Amino acid sequence: MFCGSSAGPEQYHGGNFAGIMEKIPYLKHLGVTALWITPVYLGIGGIHGAAGLTEGYHGYWPLDFERIDTHLIPDTVDNGRDKLKMLVEQLHDNGIKIILDVIVSHTGYHNENYRNYPHRLPAYWFKKHKDDLPFGLPALDHGQADVRDYFVNNIVDWIEDTEIDAIRLDSARHIDQTFWYYFKAYVRGKYRNIFFLGEVLDFDADSVSKYQREHDFDSLFDFPLCGNIIDVMIRNEDNKPPEHRKGMCAIAGPRGAAAPETPGVLDTDWKYNNANRLVTLVDNHDLEKRVMSWAVNYSNGDRSEAANLVVYVLSFLLTTRGIPQVYYGTEIGLEGDRCAGGDARLRMDMPWEKIDPSTLEPFPGYSVESFIYRSLRKLIRLRRENEALQYGYLFTLYSSFDVYVYMREFRGNTIIVGLNNSRTDRSVRIDIAVNLNVPGRIKKNFADRRIMVNLMDTSETVEYLPSGKLGMNIKGKQALILKLV
Repeated sequence: MFCGSSAGPEQYHGGNFAGIMEKIPYLKHLGVTALWITPVYLGIGGIHGAAGLTEGYHGYWPLDFERIDTHLIPDTVDNGRDKLKMLVEQLHDNGIKIILDVIVSHTGYHNENYRNYPHRLPAYWFKKHKDDLPFGLPALDHGQADVRDYFVNNIVDWIEDTEIDAIRLDSARHIDQTFWYYFKAYVRGKYRNIFFLGEVLDFDADSVSKYQREHDFDSLFDFPLCGNIIDVMIRNEDNKPPEHRKGMCAIAGPRGAAAPETPGVLDTDWKYNNANRLVTLVDNHDLEKRVMSWAVNYSNGDRSEAANLVVYVLSFLLTTRGIPQVYYGTEIGLEGDRCAGGDARLRMDMPWEKIDPSTLEPFPGYSVESFIYRSLRKLIRLRRENEALQYGYLFTLYSSFDVYVYMREFRGNTIIVGLNNSRTDRSVRIDIAVNLNVPGRIKKNFADRRIMVNLMDTSETVEYLPSGKLGMNIKGKQALILKLV
């Protein structure tokens, strides 16, 4: 877990397995149930360019796929896998699963360290063209049987030696099709208990969904939904001509019957094997900006207003379908903008000096950080306590340019969420009784129980009327989360 450092932004700043173990209480207090860590392979070190030394601090420039990098396990002489297994065990003891980031598409650049390394991969294992991968990284040729066989068995070794729970497969779209048959037969055939998460960095649902349909991934990062969240809920679609702006209908279209009249991104869920298993997100280490930076930009630099905007977005992330991912630092409003200094600006050190070690929360003087942290922690708790938010149906009840209302339901546990994307308050009346998409069982639960409570402010209740309608007053750029009691 990174702390402050005097090293350059593109160099190693620290962070290792011992640091993760030290911060387990912080992760547990926030409500984290699974931790995705950097690739752990021994790396090439760095390369020299016009801007000076750039190091592979991120883990995506591997040298040796068998060994763990010495930055993560100092003073270790073997391959270090026993140290990763110790980390896995400690996380498991605290109810946290671990996701290992796996690379099969490339190695790090072939610098002097790589060329002098005695256990480097054979030169003929690589493709001849340098434009096969972004940034000119050396691309491995999975059209060769030995390459496919090596990496499939390498994945199995990491699974068996460390007892990890899940694998995130980096740059899945840049891996040759021939690899996937080996992968599905060998790895997926036996290790069905391992959760496989693919990274396909594309904002088009057709491009992303085929990897779940065709290559047997349990999950994929939901970049199509992510893009719409940022464009609509923060940017108000200022990146589109006025005639192409759909507002909240870009999230989910209005429905009068079984099919949406104007399809939104959630209306394309049928393209996936199981959209409920997609990993939803609003920022990560590769995207243009952290969500707080987007929010600050669209709040005229007012960090308090930006914090409200971040919590509004996180309220959707934690209550819609899918498995929510929170990037480190988002919980305290950490900023980062690639345009202000490259990828390193998205991967700034975690400011642990803002966290009170006695409470595991931001110090009282950090009002913006505290507001985001406590709101997110509460949202995580609400998700954990309500099965509807984890497994339930998602029904679109109402959608207009400014307002989106949806229901999550699982065996009587019923949540309704209203999102107001306008800057002014909005009142809507939702007619549940006549909605053809809502089963009679759920309608009867509403008629029998009638009272809904605001989960973010339990002193506030709303009544389901005998007419079958529900009135919702939603503040500007906020979410209203109601539970049927």
